[in-house]
Order: sequence, then structure tokens, then C-alpha cells
Amino acid sequence: MSAPLAALPQLPAQSQVAGFDKTLRVRAKIRDVYVGLDGMYNRAQEAIPNAVYMKVDEKAMAGSNNVTITMKLPLIGPPNLGNNRLTQTEEAPRTKAAKIYRNNYSKAVRIETYGVRQLDQEPYGLYSKHVNELGDWFSEFEGLEIRQAGLETFGMSLWFGDTAAICQPVWNPNFFVQNCPRNLQPVWNSNLTVYTNNIVNSIISAGGFAQSNPQAATFQLMNSLGLEAIRRRLFPLNIGGNHAYILMVSQLQAVIYGDPTWSANTGGAVWIQRNQLPDKVQNWHGIIGKFQGSGGVDIYVVVDYRCPSLIPSGTSEPFGLTAGYVWPGDEDRRNHDNPHVRDACILLGQGAICRWNAQKLHNVTQPDDYGRIEGHGAAGVRGIQLVRYDQQNSSATSLEYRGSMVVVMARPNYY
Repeated sequence: MSAPLAALPQLPAQSQVAGFDKTLRVRAKIRDVYVGLDGMYNRAQEAIPNAVYMKVDEKAMAGSNNVTITMKLPLIGPPNLGNNRLTQTEEAPRTKAAKIYRNNYSKAVRIETYGVRQLDQEPYGLYSKHVNELGDWFSEFEGLEIRQAGLETFGMSLWFGDTAAICQPVWNPNFFVQNCPRNLQPVWNSNLTVYTNNIVNSIISAGGFAQSNPQAATFQLMNSLGLEAIRRRLFPLNIGGNHAYILMVSQLQAVIYGDPTWSANTGGAVWIQRNQLPDKVQNWHGIIGKFQGSGGVDIYVVVDYRCPSLIPSGTSEPFGLTAGYVWPGDEDRRNHDNPHVRDACILLGQGAICRWNAQKLHNVTQPDDYGRIEGHGAAGVRGIQLVRYDQQNSSATSLEYRGSMVVVMARPNYY
């Protein structure tokens, strides 16, 4: 029997052919229900109703540094009865006003238009995709500012520059902590330190910093939110002819709501399934169902894949409370691994958020070295914030905001 043939050696590295796939991949993004940004788990869906956003006459207000919005208060006081004179009992109109602001925002990328760097990337189309991705970045940034406003009153464009002194982050005036007794719910205070203490004390009253099932999504919570929204006179949306609110929840809370085996009172079986909802409602991003409350309002539950977080801290007053968000580029700063982290879900009503686009987003460019290097970007002037009304001479209780409410929920271990 002859000896076996020896295997051939590997071809010298200098002669090996290396292949490159010219299809440039793009990492999947987390969907954004506020701005209709597609990402992972796409379906042909629409953004949530525009009634959530307060409309501003952008054309009429284009040259304004800030805009005052006035609200008339209802008539109060007793009637005139019997033979008493009506003269000199006339009630004067009462008003409160709110101000909205705007500031610059922009973002740019750089590319090369000729030369070896331009030739190296050309097979991939890298530079064109780099410029085109600005559109997604601005959509993500708008979603970030909407969430910042919903939780901390102002989007971050207003935290800097000309508006820095008057638009620093402060908590939404309406907070509701799941599993906290009604008489211990957070009371708004114009002093940020006091209000923060009130919120954290409510979390402690709900069961402490440790995560627990009763502090997460439950069937009873839906009834409580409906009653609390009515008590706080939150402006309702009109959906299908009924007064309604939209509850934006994290994916974890949505899973708990959809699992009737999670806990005795989760109410997983109470949801009206998607195919039983009106056609238009079925097409909202992330809709999982509707709760028809006996108190007179409906609550539509929508999954917010970028739901903000809150982390309480401290052993005594003054407590700390830190907000976390998903930033553009799927940079997740919510710190979900923190043992005390909470979901900052938001109950949205009519006019919950004001978006004032004082100068629409437009393209900007900057050439250098005879046009070889170019900066491509976009810029605009915008303000995203809550519209909070107050009287001329404010008091500790005179501020009014009735557009939304932050709902604080624990994140118990599910899997």
C-alpha cells in the first residue's frame, strides 16, 4: 500500500484573495413612538395622535423671542339670591399665563469630496449614508427632547445658551407613584429640592427603594390613574367619541400587563385585543390595548421602547432623583442595572407637550481645503416644553399644568 499524499500548504498570505462585502450594514435602532421613527420590529404604523401636542402659530410667532399663552379661568363664587342687589357683585375675568421659549439646535458630520479618502470609501457608499443618517439622528433627538420635557419640563435645547437661566430642568408638576396611598402621593412644590423629597418619600411609602410586584403594572393602577386624572383635571383626548388618555409604558410593564399569570391583580385578561380596536387606533406605534374605566375615561396603553427611567437615592432628606434616557445612536443611559431604577411612564392628555418650531430644520454646509473636506449638517430653532400656567403674582399653589402625569413604576425581576 502506497503512502498517503501530503496535504498542500496554505497559499502564501501575499497571494491570498480577500473579499469584501460592499453592502454597508447599519445597526438597527430602537423605535420611537413619539416621532414615528421605525427601527427594530417594524410595522406600518403611525405616531400617536397629534392632539397630544399643543399647536403654536409658528408663522405669526416667527419673530418672537418668547410667546405668552393666556388661559381664562372659570367663573367662581356664589350666586346672587333673593332681593339682594346685583350691582357691585359683578365678577371680573381671571387669567393665568404661560411662556414658551426657543433656542438653537444643530448637528453636523464631515466627509471628503475628492482624493484618496473619497476613493477608499466609494465602493461602500459610506459618505452618502453618513450624511443621510442625519435625518434619523434629528428624529431621535426630537424624541429625546419630548421625553425630557414630559419628565423634566424642558427639552435640553432650552437648557443652554440664551434660555439657560429660565429653562433649567424641573420635574413635571404631576407625579403619581404606583402603590403609594393617595394621601401620600407627591405634592408639587416650587422648590425643586422639596418637590424631589416629596417624590422620593412617596416611592418609600409605596414599598421602599427595593423592587416589588405591587409597585409595577397592576389592574388596580388603571382605575387609580383614571380617577387621579379626573381629580387633577388633566385635559382628556377625544378618541372614538370618548374622553381618553394615553399611558406610555416600558416594554417590561407591557409584558406584565399581557401576562395574566404574573400576579393575581395584573388584569392581563382585561385588554381589548388589537383586532377589536378601531382601525386607526390599531395602527398606532406600540398599541397593546385599551382599558375602559368605570370612572368615565378610557386609557390606551402604548409601549414606549425608549421609556425614561428614574433612580432615587439617599438615606434621608435631601434625597436624589436622576432621570435617564435613550440618546441618539441608541446610547442607553437609563441604568436599568441599578437595583433601585424605576420606569418613568407618562400619562398623556390633550396638549401634553408644546413644540414651537421657530425656525424649521434646514441644511447647512462648511467647505474646507478648496472643497476637499466638507461639513454637512442641519440646524433649526426650537423649543419643546410643558406649558405651565401661573398668575401674575405666583404663590406656592398657583401653578397649573394639566397636560400629562408621570407614573412611577418599579421594575421587578421578570426573567
